Amino acid sequence: MRHPFFCLLAAGVVLAGCASYRPAPVDPAATRAQWQARRLDDPALAVRLRPWLPARDHGRWPPERYGRAELLLAALALNPDLAEARAHLAEASAAVRTAGARPNPTVSLALERYTQAQADGAPWLWGISTDLLLDTALRRRLRVQLADQAVRGARLDYAEKVWAVRAAVRDALAERLLAQRRLALADEGVRLAAALEQAARQRATLGEDSPQAELQAAQTLAQARSAQAGAAQQAAGADARLARAIGVPGDALQGLQLDWAGFERPTAPDRAQVAALADHALLARADLERALVDYASRETELHQQVRAQYPQLSLGPGYTYDHGIRKLTFNASASVPLFNRNQGPIAEARARRDAAAAHVRTVQADIASAIEAARRRLAAALPALAAARAGEQAAARQQAQAERAFALGAVDRPALLAARLAALAARQTALDALGLAWQAVAALEDALRAPLDPAEAALWPGPGDTP
Repeated sequence: MRHPFFCLLAAGVVLAGCASYRPAPVDPAATRAQWQARRLDDPALAVRLRPWLPARDHGRWPPERYGRAELLLAALALNPDLAEARAHLAEASAAVRTAGARPNPTVSLALERYTQAQADGAPWLWGISTDLLLDTALRRRLRVQLADQAVRGARLDYAEKVWAVRAAVRDALAERLLAQRRLALADEGVRLAAALEQAARQRATLGEDSPQAELQAAQTLAQARSAQAGAAQQAAGADARLARAIGVPGDALQGLQLDWAGFERPTAPDRAQVAALADHALLARADLERALVDYASRETELHQQVRAQYPQLSLGPGYTYDHGIRKLTFNASASVPLFNRNQGPIAEARARRDAAAAHVRTVQADIASAIEAARRRLAAALPALAAARAGEQAAARQQAQAERAFALGAVDRPALLAARLAALAARQTALDALGLAWQAVAALEDALRAPLDPAEAALWPGPGDTP
């Protein structure tokens, strides 16, 4: 009876080390309430962000004005996409432990009992047999290597997600600043167009102008009101996108003072800086490194399939009590490569490796093309902005001349309003050119995967680091 007792004791010891299951249901109502309660002035957020705040804030949170660096820090802590990416990184890290684990042996129990008529001695036969898979060091090392590569890939995916969030914050902030200015210009345009339409109607009533001029003024007013509605929609959409990029509800941005130093003056970055960043991007941009990690994984998988063509051994020591006779047994088994030597999986793995190598070259070519296109785009956008601002200044001078002429009685009110509308249109053109210039700067940053703003560059990791 001692043998069953020891077996039960061993089973109890093994089971005592097992993990327990604890359910963790997700309550949509609770997560919704947590989302709606998010605020940038949350004290808990201040504790998390204080060590990373820019020097100009002196460790204060919330800051008086939110610049690009402050919004980026808040997004790194609050954005739900980054939280999901961190969860996937933890998932990949947990797989490393699984890959390094040795396979457990299997234990089988056999029982046999003679009937009373057959039993002339001990009626029972019972035996315990085991099956121990011989997991070689090479097989285990390849599994761990593949899991480590998956972790590296997850880290690079996280780095790409961080950049995507940063780009979303940048683009939404620029769009919001531009939309607010467009809305202000649109409001002024409606006011001027309404005054022009009223003046044209009065002149047409007095017979001083043709009905066609009144109709044209009415069309100008309709176009101004349409532009005003579009600008209001753009402003609302920009607010929603900025809130989502940061990771807070839309009403959390109400009353915030946003700041973008140098927004009025986009400039071409230093050529040496761009050249250094371009060299780094062509060798180690996150998506290129991801492609290289994928290639290394396919290489490891090919090694695994080549190793799988060799037999895998299993040992099975056991013990049998055969009707009063005690026996020690020993079994050994191995797969026999009789019909194939794993040629099919090896060919598939080799083809996947070749495809991964081709993908690396494709990604590198795309990076080079994106950098060159962004450089040319920025080189064209900045002179276009300068030309639009020159036109804005010329229209402003014409407006000033019209104002003086109207004060002297040389021109009538419709001519003055037309000059004001022309100056307003020039301001809108310059604002559109400003938006295109910042889009060109953003395209260059995205191609380089590096911020060109000094405040953000101080927060961003250096080459080879993962944010």
